[in-house]
Amino acid sequence: MNWNRELPMSAFGEESKESWIRNEQGDIIKYELDVKLGKKTDLLKLKKNIVSSLKEKQEYYKESREKIYLDSNTEPVANCPVCESPSANSQHKVTIYGAQYCSCNNCTHVYVNRRPTKSAIDGFYLNDVTYAATYTDRASAEARLNAIAIPWVDWTVACYQKAHGRKPLKILDVGSGAGHFVAACRRSGIHCDGIELSESSRQFSKEIWNIELDKRDFIKAAKDYSGYDIVTFWGLLEHTPNPSTILKSAHDVVSKSGYGMVISKVPRWDSLSAAIQRIKSDTVIRHLDPMGHIMCFTDASAAEIYHKNNFAPTSAWYYGMDVYETLMQVANKVDQYDVLTQTGPIQTDLQQFVDESRFSDGLTLAGIPF
Repeated sequence: MNWNRELPMSAFGEESKESWIRNEQGDIIKYELDVKLGKKTDLLKLKKNIVSSLKEKQEYYKESREKIYLDSNTEPVANCPVCESPSANSQHKVTIYGAQYCSCNNCTHVYVNRRPTKSAIDGFYLNDVTYAATYTDRASAEARLNAIAIPWVDWTVACYQKAHGRKPLKILDVGSGAGHFVAACRRSGIHCDGIELSESSRQFSKEIWNIELDKRDFIKAAKDYSGYDIVTFWGLLEHTPNPSTILKSAHDVVSKSGYGMVISKVPRWDSLSAAIQRIKSDTVIRHLDPMGHIMCFTDASAAEIYHKNNFAPTSAWYYGMDVYETLMQVANKVDQYDVLTQTGPIQTDLQQFVDESRFSDGLTLAGIPF
């Protein structure tokens, strides 16, 4: 089984059209996608006390991840989380804080071959302060909503309208964090509910937006949202040991709508961020952080997990934080941070070129049920 991309050699700019082609022993399926490239955001404006917080995080991440990735806290992963090929059919790519990332030889998906046990994962995400919402003032929350969540809403509505000829009526956001996307949807006049396991994140959502988030596990709660038009996962699938189970439940929800769609934002392996972190792996605090991302998608594995769970890819959006990440690692290496903190506009413009080249560390993929 393999996936190929078909697009014009002259396809440069912020929008494109391309074909994603699946070939399994001569059985060929072609999906036509609308592609958006880039999202110009001055990341430094969203970050406070950047240098001191970086140094603190690096020490904390190294210590906490090495502790949780001890053999006593982990278990072997028997099969690829996407195609279920045996993990023996994979090759080692990089070790970060004791976590060994390997690449599936069948579908190219990248994942840790030993992962923390379910109890360790649950305890970490529910209690670790670095994964709880930390937007303690409305000004910071509003800035993130405007810079991040509103563009998500605009793209979501555009993709849905292109696929179904109308705007979505109901959206369910799974893994809502502090509720930014839910709040942005509601401000746009769209009914949106959210599910979030973290108690502290739910508290922030209530305090900041006056939005109550469902605290239940999505798999168990899915039936109560049957018929919603869209289910979104803005950075969730890479956290869960069984992303196919999540997508199957999403299919059950949106297929009842008759006008369904699923949207997932996932980290990409074939990216500048992954490249610099493979070279400089001792100061990682995002992207290939093995507690943030126990797996990392290729375009092929993202397409495959959609196809496998009866979703046809329709739209893709490439954007990331690769330039910021690269400058951060260079600054760490030479202990000189001006190159990171004084180059915001340059980072924004350069990132656009990275995104247009499809070398960004993030992919957002929309698909409709079949």
